[in-house]
Amino acid sequence: MSDNITPASPLPPAGWYPDPQNASTQRYWDGARWTEQVNAGSGHPASTAPHGSAHPSTLASAAVLPTGAVAVAPKTGLRALRWWQWALIALGALLLIAAIGGAIGGAKSTDDLADADAPVAAVSTPTAEPVEEEPDTTVAVPDVGGGTIGEARTLVEAAGFTLTTDAGAGDDWIITSQSPTGGLKAEPGTAVSVTAEAPKPVYSLEQQNALEEAQSYLDYSGFSRQGLIDQLSSEYGGGYPVDVATWAVDTVGADWNAEAVESAQDYLDYSSISRQGLYDQLTSAYGGQFTPDEANHALAAVGY
Repeated sequence: MSDNITPASPLPPAGWYPDPQNASTQRYWDGARWTEQVNAGSGHPASTAPHGSAHPSTLASAAVLPTGAVAVAPKTGLRALRWWQWALIALGALLLIAAIGGAIGGAKSTDDLADADAPVAAVSTPTAEPVEEEPDTTVAVPDVGGGTIGEARTLVEAAGFTLTTDAGAGDDWIITSQSPTGGLKAEPGTAVSVTAEAPKPVYSLEQQNALEEAQSYLDYSGFSRQGLIDQLSSEYGGGYPVDVATWAVDTVGADWNAEAVESAQDYLDYSSISRQGLYDQLTSAYGGQFTPDEANHALAAVGY
């Protein structure tokens, strides 16, 4: 029994044939396969295939080889591209994309510039009415601390204020505090209240000594005003001039009613004496020299 084998189609002989991948060039067929040899010119005639043989460019897609296997012929159409060709294609695509993006960006920038150049409608803002401020009519208060009341009155009234002081304060009294404080501003006509104290007296040496001696006599015994003047001015006493002795007695600040009571009690402690006798002793020019009112005050105080 014979095998049913279909004879294989004969292959064309070796030679130059049109390139199945590029018809403008010729590629060498070695009788079994296409080689890498390519001829771009048309000066080499292609070898003629034997009669009845298929041209390499029109070979069937498959042929049966003598062994009975099926040989697949190269496919016709576009040839496979090399790596550098693919790189050129990719570069061109990137350039095309960049050009398109630049065109879009340029158009957007143009639109933005157009929008920026377009006039903006002015927004009307209501204008606030100006508020008239009240004029400042206040005046700075003079600083009068440390001065006399007389000096302060002149400064305060010249600035348009009034001055108020403690009752009994003299113009020579020294100001220790004030309200409002100096430098603050106040409406004209405001009362500036001050606190003051009497100035410290300045005594001569003789006045100081006479005053100290007058106080020593009063600490020792009860004296009337006239009796103390006589004691200070007597040649057997202080020996001061009458005017200095008088000044010292009036300055020492004695309570003459209290001195009369003390003198009356001294008389009673020394000896027994009638009311009239005690009155005469207190008012006598050679005795206490108290006034009648001072003597009567003393008699009442001791029980007469």
